[in-house]
Amino acid sequence: MLALRSRKSTLLRTAIARAYVRIKGGNREPSWILWEVILPLLMISSVVYAYHSLGAPPKYIGFVILGGAMMSFWFNVLWGMGTTLYWEKETGNLEAFMVSPAPIEGLLLGMALGGALNTLTRALSMIVMGILFFDAKFDVNAIPSALVIFLLTLSVLYTLGMGLASLYLMYSRSGWRASELLQEPIMFLSGLYYPLNVLPMMLQVIASLLPLAIGLDGIRKTLIIGKKIWDLGPHVLSLITMTVIFTLIAKRLLKYMEHKAKKEGRLILRWM
Repeated sequence: MLALRSRKSTLLRTAIARAYVRIKGGNREPSWILWEVILPLLMISSVVYAYHSLGAPPKYIGFVILGGAMMSFWFNVLWGMGTTLYWEKETGNLEAFMVSPAPIEGLLLGMALGGALNTLTRALSMIVMGILFFDAKFDVNAIPSALVIFLLTLSVLYTLGMGLASLYLMYSRSGWRASELLQEPIMFLSGLYYPLNVLPMMLQVIASLLPLAIGLDGIRKTLIIGKKIWDLGPHVLSLITMTVIFTLIAKRLLKYMEHKAKKEGRLILRWM
C-alpha cells in the first residue's frame, strides 16, 4: 500500500515538474504566442471568406473557428507528444529519464498537461478573435456540455499521443514521416472546416473511428446547434471507450519500449 502511494506521488511530482518546464519553455518568448495565433488564423480566414462568398449559413463560420482551434491540439499531439521521446533521445536526456526513479508515464503525463495548457491559450485566443473579427456565434448556455466533450476529447488525443511517442522512438526518423502522413488525412476526415454530414457515407463511417472527428462534432453540436450533454450519449461513450483503449495500448508500448531500452541499451542508437 505504501509502495503504491509512493509511486503515485512520484508520478504526480514528475508530471508537475515536466509540465512546468513545458509551460515555462513554451511561453518564454511572447512573439511565439503571437505567431502561433496569427498564422493559423490566416488559414482559417481564407475558409471563412470562401463561405461568405458562397452565401453559406452563418453557423458554418462557427464550424470553421472551432475546427481551427481543435486543429491546434491535433498538431500538438503529433509534433509535441508524438516526437517528445525521440527528441529527448536526440538531446541526450532520455538515458537519464530511464535510469531515474521518475516513471516514464509521469514524464509523458507532464508533457501532455503542459502541451494541452499551452495549446489551450492559443485555441481560446483563436476563438475570441473569431468572435470579434468574423462574428462567430456560439451558445453560451451550452458551454458546460461542450466542456465535458472537450475534456474527453483531450483525454483521448493525449493518450493516443503517449502511444505515438513510444512508436516514434522505436522507429526513429520514420516517426516524422508518420506524422506527415497522418496530418492531412486526419484533418480531412475530421471535418475541421465543414460538418461531417457533407462527406460520403463511407468516409463518415471512417471518420466515426477518429477521436478528433467525434470530439469536434460533439463540441459543434453543443456550442452551435445547442444540444445538451444527454443528447450526445454516443459521443461520450465513444470517447470514454477510446480513452480506455488508447491508455492500455500506450502502457503496453511504454513497457515494451522500456524493456527494449534496458535489455539492449538502444537509447542512443537507431531502433532496428
